[in-house]
Amino acid sequence: MTATELRAYVLAHRGEEEALHAYLDKLHAENRGSQIYNPDDNVADAIAEYLKNKK
Repeated sequence: MTATELRAYVLAHRGEEEALHAYLDKLHAENRGSQIYNPDDNVADAIAEYLKNKK
């Protein structure tokens, strides 16, 4: 299943946590350099930093 197909499935079946994890694992596998955040991380700060550096 492609990432696009898996995303569509996850959106159609929002209650299936296993499908969400499979989708996130696939995205991470396709984008090895991506950052993984913990639930207690302040993602807003990371987004602000990314946008500041992107300019």
